[in-house]
Amino acid sequence: MMDKRTDRQMLRRKRLIWLLLILTICMLTGCGKKEDTASADGSGAEGQETEAETPELKEFSELNGKTVSMLTGAPFEELVKSKAPDVAQFTTYNNNPDMILALKSGKTDAALSNNAVGALAVNRNKGISLFPQNLQDGVFGFAFAKGSPLRDEWQAAYDKISREKKDELWEKWTGADESKKELPEQDWPGTNGTVRVAACDTLEPMSYAGENGVLKGFDVELILCMAKELDVHVEFTGMEFAAILSSVQADKADIGIGSIIATDERREAVDFVDYYPAAFVLLVRTKDSGSGETGAEGFWGSIAESFEKTFIREDRWQLFLEGIGTTLLITILSILFGTGLGFVVFLLCRKGNRFANVLTGFFIWLVQGMPVVVLLMILYYIIFSGVAISGTAISIVGFTLVFGAGVFGMLKVGVGAIDRGQTEAAYALGYTDRKAFFRIVLPQALPLFMPNFRRSITELIKATAIVGYVAVQDLTKMGDIIRSRTYEAFFPLIAVAVIYFILAAILTWIVNRLERCVNPKNRNKSAMLKGVKTK
Repeated sequence: MMDKRTDRQMLRRKRLIWLLLILTICMLTGCGKKEDTASADGSGAEGQETEAETPELKEFSELNGKTVSMLTGAPFEELVKSKAPDVAQFTTYNNNPDMILALKSGKTDAALSNNAVGALAVNRNKGISLFPQNLQDGVFGFAFAKGSPLRDEWQAAYDKISREKKDELWEKWTGADESKKELPEQDWPGTNGTVRVAACDTLEPMSYAGENGVLKGFDVELILCMAKELDVHVEFTGMEFAAILSSVQADKADIGIGSIIATDERREAVDFVDYYPAAFVLLVRTKDSGSGETGAEGFWGSIAESFEKTFIREDRWQLFLEGIGTTLLITILSILFGTGLGFVVFLLCRKGNRFANVLTGFFIWLVQGMPVVVLLMILYYIIFSGVAISGTAISIVGFTLVFGAGVFGMLKVGVGAIDRGQTEAAYALGYTDRKAFFRIVLPQALPLFMPNFRRSITELIKATAIVGYVAVQDLTKMGDIIRSRTYEAFFPLIAVAVIYFILAAILTWIVNRLERCVNPKNRNKSAMLKGVKTK
């Protein structure tokens, strides 16, 4: 008992040390904004501001030998190579904030974006600037499945919106006045039904998650204007940019929106309603992006500002709560269903049924042989394509299969470690096979089973961080949404990490309590001797 208690204390100390180390590193690397350096009387400020706005790279030839990044699902390598044929490397990121942070930290030299998102990123981030030359002009488009009859209907509705109205909406959502950025209510009857719209939730000002996770932006309001003309209601689903076109093609959504530029390659896969001029632009660092000093007052002031933007502004703490609820729902149901599935399958295979063992071995090999994110996407976009089932339900199915495969393996090892003589002794006492297993063998196997079971639960709750790929707004996804609004990395990432630590600790504590209950060594003496006559 003392050894177990010492091990638990050491584990807690290690976790605390790691947490303090992470916090220290993040603080030392500068989570706050850098202040502009200028003389006390303001002299020379104008010259410094001009220098700050000067991009490091000005000509396409300077991109040769550099790293260029873009969002996953944005296949524009050839476009960049047409201007700079000797680019050293292309990298991709799942969302715009991660790409901007990579640019600011020097992990990439240029980030590809569009004119609307790029301009906003420059306004919100010191140390980056627009590349002086556009890569290519284009047009934003709303995506429809190839040959969908909805495309012509929505094209007609779009044509009825005046040019003045479109320009007014553009100015509203790309402007600085946040008080005007509200969506109209869907107060029309909606007699023609409901359409499902897949939207990127991290690309402000085109489409992004605002207060309480509600999607808003230029694309969103323009869709609502068209929906009112068609008298249909709209059901928006936020997801990663890379998943939008796949959702439309798999009939998970009727329309895909979110800062999509309609290229020739994309037109081969889906149809578009072109709705506003666009341009491919590059973001680069400014020449003095690495300079500047941050005093103690400025540092702690920036910490306070970052905290306010992450948790207080727009009640963003509620997004974390919503994400925690989704993560716990997926985790707990996957544990329950996975444990039940693994146990039932083990019982079917326990007596050596050849067919059951071969079939089970194949499926376990299949499930454990691929990354979980790939399994989820196969379930979402292929197996359950066209089926009205949410990403959360798909995630529960996927993690149930993964956890069930693990439970089967753990039971097989735990039960296999119990000497065959135990079963034979039970038979000699008149026990049936079922009673011998549940009363004699299983209670002895559980103490061997529980440590691996506890470890698997911790791994499961961390693995759920990938469910954003199938349009689930879990804890990690909510952190991404908040970072897309604030362009801050420190508090959103640290908050998510700390919450995962807490959730894992709570679930581990619960399993530890269960482990004590099922361990024969911890049984109450009077209960063990119940029905036994003693002198």
